[in-house]
Amino acid sequence: MKRSTQLIALMAALAAGSASGQTSVSPDTNKGTNAGTVITNTAVATYQDPANVNQNLSSTSNTVSTTVLPKSAFDITYPSGADADTTDTPAGAPASHQRTNVVPGSRLVFPYVAVNNGNDTQTITLTSDPTPGVSGIQYFLSNPDTNNDGLVSDTELAAATPVTSIVLPVAGDDPNTAAIENNTGIVQFYQVYVATGAPGAVVGATPIGSGQAWNGTANVPTTEQANPGGSAHDDLWWQYNASTIVSPSLTNNPGTPVTGGVDSPPAGGANVPGYTDPSGTVVAVIGDEQFAYPKADPNAANDTVVFTNIVTNASSVPDTVTLSVVPRTNQTGYTQTVTPTGNPGEYTVVQTNPDGTTTTATVTLSAVNATAPANGNVTYTVTVTYPDQDSLPNPSPIYLQIGVDSGNDTNTTPDDFTYDTILPPAMQFGDTTVGLGATDVVASQTGTAGSTVTFPMDVANTGEYADTYRLSGYTVVTLLDGSRQIVPINYTGTGLTSTGTVAVAVDLNGDGDTTDPGETASVPVYTTGSVAPNTELDVNATVALPANVRATGATPYVLTQRATSEYSNIALTDLNDTITVNLSGTLAVGKFTQRSSTAAGTEYVLGNPGSAVAGVSSDPAAIANPLNYSALNSTNYVPGTQYSYKIIAKNTYNTRVEKFFLQDTLNSNLEFNSVAGVISGNSLVEINDTSSSTIIYSTDGVTWTSSAPVTPGSTVYVAVDDAVQPGLQPGGLDPNATLEMTITVTIK
Repeated sequence: MKRSTQLIALMAALAAGSASGQTSVSPDTNKGTNAGTVITNTAVATYQDPANVNQNLSSTSNTVSTTVLPKSAFDITYPSGADADTTDTPAGAPASHQRTNVVPGSRLVFPYVAVNNGNDTQTITLTSDPTPGVSGIQYFLSNPDTNNDGLVSDTELAAATPVTSIVLPVAGDDPNTAAIENNTGIVQFYQVYVATGAPGAVVGATPIGSGQAWNGTANVPTTEQANPGGSAHDDLWWQYNASTIVSPSLTNNPGTPVTGGVDSPPAGGANVPGYTDPSGTVVAVIGDEQFAYPKADPNAANDTVVFTNIVTNASSVPDTVTLSVVPRTNQTGYTQTVTPTGNPGEYTVVQTNPDGTTTTATVTLSAVNATAPANGNVTYTVTVTYPDQDSLPNPSPIYLQIGVDSGNDTNTTPDDFTYDTILPPAMQFGDTTVGLGATDVVASQTGTAGSTVTFPMDVANTGEYADTYRLSGYTVVTLLDGSRQIVPINYTGTGLTSTGTVAVAVDLNGDGDTTDPGETASVPVYTTGSVAPNTELDVNATVALPANVRATGATPYVLTQRATSEYSNIALTDLNDTITVNLSGTLAVGKFTQRSSTAAGTEYVLGNPGSAVAGVSSDPAAIANPLNYSALNSTNYVPGTQYSYKIIAKNTYNTRVEKFFLQDTLNSNLEFNSVAGVISGNSLVEINDTSSSTIIYSTDGVTWTSSAPVTPGSTVYVAVDDAVQPGLQPGGLDPNATLEMTITVTIK
């Protein structure tokens, strides 16, 4: 409006008293004489007394009176004045009437003054022009904000009395009243409204006064306008306030990594930013996502991971946030349904995995609502309970999305998200298959003494994080001498290295303990490189069979293999691969006749049937001649001469032969004198029996005795007793064992 010096003085005075809401100085409004004032006037004539020139005389006229008529004027403005053509929108509001970071739904209060610039008392009706986002406008003659926080609570509002008009007293004394006043002509009042709107929106309202104003000839109804016209009497501007709706600035973030980070899989790598949850599970923090790496446990009970998350409020006002679990949609092939259970902060998350399986988890937020202080943080936890995954052949990750919604906006859509992911471990170990995984079917390989037998194996990481694995194994074989031996398994494969040994103990003799000599051995341990999740490593398990290994027969040698994951501690065994050692060798028989001056070992019998050859043989099946016995040179004896011959049987098979005996039928020209049997190298003929092997004899091959026959028939039999079976009957001959039968005869 067009300001006069009196209104400027008024505003200055009002500003000085604005802290208390009252004007401390009555301004000079230069409004003229108050309406109703009666002005009287009597004229006086003074003249020289005609009768006496030395004195004056006077004459008084009649008295006339004039009553001052109303000349109205008013203004609604800020307590400090300053309304102008620019204040007719919220953008032009002075700093005193601008609010920032207004929470939607807040009830705000703004002070204004009504100024009587006329010479008579009048009533000003109050209306308003609000922007969208302003509602519930009310006016009060006293400040309803009793705690001076800039907001009017429901309780404060209920205690205040709203008005729709203001009676403006005339400045100074009102001649229409009996009392003598010193009015300021100013009334302070307060506009109250509720502000809503989208984040960052600027809303506001202006009070609009309607009253009387002098148009130059008369007092006429006048209302304040946004853009006053040219007439001076209605040149009254609007005076907006401005409320900027707060723009929530929330970030939902992972928990704060600990100093130095944590050891994430595979084991032995560099630490990564993260922390451990209360159970010791490592949680890595990568960007806005957390990855939990739970280790395997020995039971099938539900597992639990606890994530720590932080809500950061970057705005300058506190924010009561709402936390919730929402379906995660940023993982291809996975779908989720999230259902509140009815318990505070608890949800059921059902995740359908790409392979069609489902994973159901219970997710509990430590808080549903939390107050994030201005420019501060609030911490909460996400507890995820889910079925044991490391017992599954190929589990899936468990994905979670946590939203935070600001209480300082008008919608219920989360303003920011953070992501929690559980990567369960799993592995398979066994014989090789096509595709990811391993099989536990029986795999059998065939070998021979001294050969190498290889089994293709798979170490499959079917879990969801990278891991390394330790491999070791052995088998127990029986040697030709009947003893049992632990034979290590060696592994080869890409990136596989030998990293030490591990002790194994086997009760070889079946006595219930493993303290006997030879029952413990060190077998090599091999460690893989890092095996990525859902990939596998092909390895070969190789067994080098001893040269003196015994054939297996019906019972093959069983491999014991073990694979242990370095990080997740899953330990698996493969116990059903077998090796069959083929039968090789023969049962050699040599016959030698007594002949003096024949050096031992200068002849040998080889083959089946045996053939005698001079010299020395390294063939294990060769039977060398005893001292003074020959297989090559014929002997000449006259009738009545007594001599001996030896029949020697040697088991060169790589297994024991059972029900073994020697027999010889005498030539009709020979007279039987005696027979004797000798066993050599048959140490395990009587298993679990420390007694000596018993030589038994027979003349018919049916009935056996431990005494050599004196007068046999044409045939004599020699064997080793089977100590396991009852009675006397032929037993077995161990590999490399010999049975010698010496018969003494006389030429008839």
